[in-house]
Amino acid sequence: MARIVVLGAGPIGATTASRYAARGDRVTVVTRSGSGPHRPGIDRVALDVAAGGLGEVAAGASVIVNAVNLPYRQWQAGWPPIHREVMGAAESSGAVLALVGNFYVYPAGSSPMSARTPIDPPTRKGAIRARIWADLVAAHRAGRIRTLELRGSDYVGAQVVSTDGAHAGPRLVDPVLRGRRAAVVGDPDAAHTWTAVDDIARTILTLAEDERAWGRAWHVPSAPARSIRQVAEDVAAAGGLPRARVSRIPRPVLRLLGLAQPQLGEIIEMLYQFDAPFVATHEETTEVFGVTFTAWEETVAAIVAAARARITGGRARTAVGATQSP
Repeated sequence: MARIVVLGAGPIGATTASRYAARGDRVTVVTRSGSGPHRPGIDRVALDVAAGGLGEVAAGASVIVNAVNLPYRQWQAGWPPIHREVMGAAESSGAVLALVGNFYVYPAGSSPMSARTPIDPPTRKGAIRARIWADLVAAHRAGRIRTLELRGSDYVGAQVVSTDGAHAGPRLVDPVLRGRRAAVVGDPDAAHTWTAVDDIARTILTLAEDERAWGRAWHVPSAPARSIRQVAEDVAAAGGLPRARVSRIPRPVLRLLGLAQPQLGEIIEMLYQFDAPFVATHEETTEVFGVTFTAWEETVAAIVAAARARITGGRARTAVGATQSP
């Protein structure tokens, strides 16, 4: 039985922690509030990682999963102290550090992206992620830590149907299932890679303990690219509805909305991911480790079931900030 520390209890953190616990491992979930899955095998610790103390929590751990997901507006000030503390805890404990990443580090217009695509981020947020990964790689090469990054695209799955910031979350799914028009960000017909939350968690469990994966980044296997319009149509079909209607939020309107909703304002910098094809490949991960993606139809069915359960149950939505991994 391994000891695992998972940082963050959002869709990725909670799902990953639950998978480790189901495997029989002892899991500690660390969040500022002490939240996390309530199930056997999982302990929850309230800790502001940026303020220190993670090294003590992580002592004796074999894997640390960094699934922290800050709201965009907090990245500039919030990520550096968290990153330093997590890297220090990995060094002091000897645990493998698995970082949940994204495709923000790649140049705009580089589709299809692979894990070998050169890092050249076109945005401030991408630059922050690139610096974090560069630090980890340098520490790994120096023999101070063992690390890897698992990169995925925008999240899909039953876990994000209550996440207001998710592009394939309630902002898209709720109107479709209610027969209304969904307002979307970017070109609704641009091809886009979507990564299932379950596939991210499964890839973490497989790669974190395989030394062949250490020291570099890997792409999480994801279903073939679908435009936002196609995602909406798939949700409608799975929900027994005749059609889905989507329309793009005009950029000037998005800017105005961003004045009242900072998260939407931050999305403007990321529009290049939705105004043109944003597609990634994952074949190397599958070839080396045998990890594959969940069938798209299965993911869509889970989305519809979870969304309808939430809508009819009247449960409040949970705002998680960014649409991707930290």
